[in-house]
Amino acid sequence: MVEINILLIDIDSMRGNLALASISAYYKLKGYKVGFNIDNPDKVYISCIFRKNKFKALGIGKMFGKGVEVHVGGSGVSWEWLPEAMQKIKPDYNLYNWDRSVGFTSRGCIRKCNWCVVPQKEGEWEKCMHISEFWDDRFSKVELLDNNIFVDKDWFFENTDFILDHKLKVIEHGMDVRLLDREIVERLSEMKFSSTMHFAFDDIKDEKVVRKGIALLKDAGIDIKHNVQFYVLSGFNGSIESDKYRVRLLKKLGTNAFVMPFKIDSWTNALARYCNRKHVYWSCDIDEYAPEFVGR
Repeated sequence: MVEINILLIDIDSMRGNLALASISAYYKLKGYKVGFNIDNPDKVYISCIFRKNKFKALGIGKMFGKGVEVHVGGSGVSWEWLPEAMQKIKPDYNLYNWDRSVGFTSRGCIRKCNWCVVPQKEGEWEKCMHISEFWDDRFSKVELLDNNIFVDKDWFFENTDFILDHKLKVIEHGMDVRLLDREIVERLSEMKFSSTMHFAFDDIKDEKVVRKGIALLKDAGIDIKHNVQFYVLSGFNGSIESDKYRVRLLKKLGTNAFVMPFKIDSWTNALARYCNRKHVYWSCDIDEYAPEFVGR
């Protein structure tokens, strides 16, 4: 049998790259030699997440000889997806020495937020994999990469039944406060999270539904001061005044704000330093912390 060598190159991921871990699993099942330190590769997969590193990734791809099959991908380069056989596979968790299972139970989103790349990158919401398909029984934690996990309640409950049955701690990347209801909140109260629960208050127009969601969380007995956090988008079609209003409202309602800057400037820097340091956030007002922006 001829040995086939697959070289993986991770340009810029910070927590491990699911695509590369899936590619690794796919080829290891075929008996190929796969990894980050592979000599004389037959195929090379280069993954780049951030656009600022696109030309670095493309440049590395040109370093290999004509006989080598080179694939350069990732959201920093293109929105091309892996073949389904590579996507829907239990990842190679040994590639990054992960301590958790990682995957998507759904892809895409029902929202069309004009600051977000998900609608263009992933399209309409659809089911992807059940947690049981990417869970590794070595791990007590599962990281869910879903963009909007509440869209299909039955699917959400089916997957969280598995989480509860296996006593797993959850890492999530943001949940849609606009879809909360008493049944979903009750389920959240039964689950264990590796850190805080994350929601978003990106637009002042969502104030009513944010208030309702926080009330539901409180009514379910969830500690919204210590176990809940709201992302606050700053620097995109908003104003300093609206940023202050949302941050102050969240604080008044008893929960946390975490600033997500769309662009970096002196205001978003100041607001992020204030909100993202909880001892500061809870001890003073934003105008006290950043008096240079009073009245703006």
